[in-house]
Amino acid sequence: MIQPVHACRLTSAALAALILAACDTSTIEDDGFVIDEAPRAVVTTQADDFTSGAHALVDIEVPYTTTGNLDAGESDISVTTAGEHLYKLRRFNLDTITKYSLDAPATPIWQFSTLDADDETSANPYDLAFAAVDKAYLLRYGQPDAWIVDPSVTAEADFKRGELDLSAYSPNASTNPNMTRGIVVDGKLFIAMQRFDDSFTAYDAYVAVFDTSTDTEINTSQDPILGGIPLPVRNPLTSDDADLIYDASLGLIYVVAPGSSSFDPDTFESTPNYDGGLVTIDPVTYETTLLIDDSATTGQISDLVIINEQLAYVISSAGFGNNGLYRINPRTGAFLDTDGGAPQPVAGLGGTSLTALTADIGQRLWVGRGDGSNPGITILDTLDDAVVQTLIPLSRNPARIEFTNQP
Repeated sequence: MIQPVHACRLTSAALAALILAACDTSTIEDDGFVIDEAPRAVVTTQADDFTSGAHALVDIEVPYTTTGNLDAGESDISVTTAGEHLYKLRRFNLDTITKYSLDAPATPIWQFSTLDADDETSANPYDLAFAAVDKAYLLRYGQPDAWIVDPSVTAEADFKRGELDLSAYSPNASTNPNMTRGIVVDGKLFIAMQRFDDSFTAYDAYVAVFDTSTDTEINTSQDPILGGIPLPVRNPLTSDDADLIYDASLGLIYVVAPGSSSFDPDTFESTPNYDGGLVTIDPVTYETTLLIDDSATTGQISDLVIINEQLAYVISSAGFGNNGLYRINPRTGAFLDTDGGAPQPVAGLGGTSLTALTADIGQRLWVGRGDGSNPGITILDTLDDAVVQTLIPLSRNPARIEFTNQP
């Protein structure tokens, strides 16, 4: 059964008008993050064999001009945007953050360490969540504390301003809470944590909440021991592209979780435990709702983008490189396209390698395509899932896609 979604088709003229509006900073309350130029896609790219990585910039209008292979190096990277700048996080055992300007996206403005002097293991920086132009939170997956930082500085000695202690969420004394993503909503910082023990067994995931004006943790009263929010899923936000998503019209924060897997050392195969899914968090009451409880039927949910109150898309996996793109209702979690109760993927986007997912200012869907010989991005019209652009070629697989000039 295919359920209709009410929308209007975006014409090229309408897209141009939206781009002009994005360039008119007088029409937007920007907090310093919106800049006077057309939006562009910022893509983190990784080689199919994970031997190298880089970032690329892509124009959002035909002919989708691409500036690729920027500052190429290691593959374990993630690039995020804020205002006129890009920030590249070099992760496990690389432990740096590098700032670039959109005007010179391959030339570092600065590169700072993400390690404290007494850190004995990799900080493994995972995310940079902004509260203001001069205040952000650096989430360190390999350490028990996040850093409060000022990305606007030029001297490394001025970069770190403080810490947020998350050690209470560590499963045991020899592990870390594995903070993975953060988002600031109405003066509160939400930090998602995966929580693995020494044997990589996933414990219950949590979201800690901090007041950004005081940088003190808020007791959400959702757990009798810890102050944070326990999630009804495990192993959230594992994809490089997956973020905590806040939708203002729905008033909810969304968390995707592929869940954990059991590894068989004899066969070297992993079997999904199906303890993941899609969860919402009310940022005021902190109550959670399990919208999608994953199963062999739904697959493991790894990525999400919300188009409007009636339509969202998820990437679901039935195994490595075996992904599908599905339409859901973001209020209920119901799959919109089914056959005999089984979710059906968007035509042509099932049983393939899908690596990233986001929507541009015109609510067109950008889908990352993983392919050792022909990687790139496909663009869809979310009115009817018609293909707008079959493939924007890239030199490596797109692992993450963000847009400038979009909050």
